[in-house]
Amino acid sequence: MAHHLDPKIQVVRRLARKNGAHLLAADGMFAELAATAGPEYWAADGVLAAAWLRLLA
Repeated sequence: MAHHLDPKIQVVRRLARKNGAHLLAADGMFAELAATAGPEYWAADGVLAAAWLRLLA
């Protein structure tokens, strides 16, 4: 993940905690997945949709 996004990611995480919002930490998830295949493979695979549904279940 690009380092310039780190401060923004941290703000979003703090806001989610503060407001009791569901947060799908896609940055970490995609960093792990991209290590096994390129991000273009995972982006079209429905990985985010599946992860979001698990989060809300």
